[in-house]
Amino acid sequence: MRRRWKASLITLLLLTAVGGWGVPWLVPLPDELLKPPPSSTLYLSRDGTPLRHLLNEDGTRSAPPVQYAQIPPTLVHAVLAAEDKRFFSHGGIDPLAIARAARDNAQAKRVVSGASTIHQQLIKNTTPRSGKRTLGIKIIEALQARRLAMSWSREDVLTAYLNRISFGNLMTGAATAASGYFHKPLSDLTPAECALLAALPQSPSRLNPFRNLEAVLPRQRRILDHMHTLGWLDAEPHRVALSQTIVLQRFSGGFEAPHAVEMLRGAADATTIRTTLDATLQQQVETIIAQRLESLKGRHVSHGAVVVIENATGAVLALAGSRDFFANEGGQINGAWAPHSPGSAMKPFTYLIAFERGATPASIVADLPIEFATSSGTYRPENFSLRSFGPMTYRNALGNSLNISAVRVLDSIGGAETLLPRLRELGLTTLNEDATHYGLGLTIGNASVRLIELANAYACLARLGRYKPWTLRSDAPAAEERRLLSENESWLIADILSDNQAREMAFGRYSVLRLPFKCAVKTGTSSTFRDNWTLGYTREFTVGVWVGNFDNTPMQDVSGITGAGPIFRDVMLHLHEKHAATWFDRPAAITHARIDPRTGKRLTPQTPPSRLSREEFFIAEKMPPVAQAGDYDARGRAILPREYAAWIPTSANWLGDLITLAETDAKPRLRITNPIPGTVVILDPNIRNKGNRLLLQATGANQPRWSCATLEFQTEGAHTFAILKPGRHEIELQDETSGLSVKSFVIVQEE
Repeated sequence: MRRRWKASLITLLLLTAVGGWGVPWLVPLPDELLKPPPSSTLYLSRDGTPLRHLLNEDGTRSAPPVQYAQIPPTLVHAVLAAEDKRFFSHGGIDPLAIARAARDNAQAKRVVSGASTIHQQLIKNTTPRSGKRTLGIKIIEALQARRLAMSWSREDVLTAYLNRISFGNLMTGAATAASGYFHKPLSDLTPAECALLAALPQSPSRLNPFRNLEAVLPRQRRILDHMHTLGWLDAEPHRVALSQTIVLQRFSGGFEAPHAVEMLRGAADATTIRTTLDATLQQQVETIIAQRLESLKGRHVSHGAVVVIENATGAVLALAGSRDFFANEGGQINGAWAPHSPGSAMKPFTYLIAFERGATPASIVADLPIEFATSSGTYRPENFSLRSFGPMTYRNALGNSLNISAVRVLDSIGGAETLLPRLRELGLTTLNEDATHYGLGLTIGNASVRLIELANAYACLARLGRYKPWTLRSDAPAAEERRLLSENESWLIADILSDNQAREMAFGRYSVLRLPFKCAVKTGTSSTFRDNWTLGYTREFTVGVWVGNFDNTPMQDVSGITGAGPIFRDVMLHLHEKHAATWFDRPAAITHARIDPRTGKRLTPQTPPSRLSREEFFIAEKMPPVAQAGDYDARGRAILPREYAAWIPTSANWLGDLITLAETDAKPRLRITNPIPGTVVILDPNIRNKGNRLLLQATGANQPRWSCATLEFQTEGAHTFAILKPGRHEIELQDETSGLSVKSFVIVQEE
């Protein structure tokens, strides 16, 4: 009998061993458990500050998985105290917990206690079930838990559990919960906060601290007491934890730098994306935009955009696409990406190419009214001030942003056919038409460009001609620099754009562009005040600003100096509060000489003295000619060509009696040079007054008198303009001295 009893006992033990160690291997682990835990995309600033945490497809949010070493021991102990105190000693199933739960439930005659281990909870969490959990399902889950305990280390099981369990409020994983409830990383949690998080997985909906924190605190305190009883929390930390007031700091994934994040979303190739953005700078830029636009609210200004680029790397440090992403009237539109007309902000590239082709900052351009024949009619540029400035050095013409001068300079270097390819090389991807489409107006902004791309073209100037693509990803491979612009010519452009004296005539001596450190700056204003820009750079940073309305309605007399300019100034000053601004070393090939700005020629000791003379920089091999005695009359006045004859007597002549005209004996015949017979003019609704003013020009008339039966005329100084309207108009010129007359006609059409 005793032998039979011993045999039965051995058989039972063998069956138990087979059942406990053999059968579990017949049950596979859940497929979902063998996959990496879900992780929703997280966007970080360059220093790791969360910018935005997207949702998973199931609507939950989960941080990147953590490793066991990243989990604070206090959180491990809090979770074990709450869920599975014998986790490190049982085999995936806890018989003692099962016996305790059976006793408690029997005594209460209802389910009041559970016995699931962390192994079992992890199996349940990774096994999708749609129906009721039957006894058979529970047995399979128990066998899977047993197999998990035999095949995974305890540390791996606990790590997987803490990465996958729900903590409520759409938060999956302990790292997500630490951020979502306390806005801090796991490593910064206090014992009281660890215990609160450990209390939530039991019933995330019922124990919702955002809805009712007081309902969670009793369970949190029991967990702290249990940790103390188990020897995992000493008396003093236990006392401090019980007395700590829980302060929740809701973090719902963040919504910082929304336009920049949206630009990256389409190309997200990782669950954690570290951007180049400086979170503190981004917030400051957004504040500056809001404050400055508030001061313009009475002048129909709705939005602004700012881009800040670190010149050394091409990294975008800040990108704000509008004043408020949630604002009405297009807050979601990204003003840093949406194309707009840049106005005069395109001019520096025209002058740089001119310098490459032999011009100098002292070269003279005749800032006089002019018209160009085009395939669609005549093109007549006008300065912003509606006046002309006569002989201007390239330095002063660019500094004062004169439209007529810029168009003349572009015409002298070959027109849009020369400028357009260079702009495309600089990364302006919106210039998709051919050069004929843009014409000479390309240099004064008749083509729409993106703020971020134009800012990066300016960053190329800031690198003295070395191009580097802009980037929003700090983990992007470093792009190779390539030289697109000449170094010496780029230095000359930087010197001109930083010259407060060179822009004084148009902007005044103390404009917002005058900073307490050397800074290259250029403004731009599109026709009828629809867009205004300010872009500029120091050696360290490039800043681009656009201000306007996304519905393309015009602002009320807001230019680059009054709209975008103050924002640019505030951002640049903020950037250099902590980073001292430096300037470019002068290249070895750059020299200097004193010049006469009336003629653009170098002065010598024999040249008549002039209060207008100034020092100018040149590339040594491109020095201007030396002034000669024949360049001046007996009174020391500079002798100008006859093309200035109509301008000198006008109020626009800022040189006064310091200039005179070259004498000539030629008597040109009476002829209307503008408009030539058959000129077609198309009225453009996108420019001021539809471009309805036509400058009348002629040769050979001593006392000209213009007349037209169908058009009105306006006289400004020595200039006469016809005010155009649709139709065919015959224009007559009579010279009252000779009595001779000539006629021409113009055809005016609506666009």
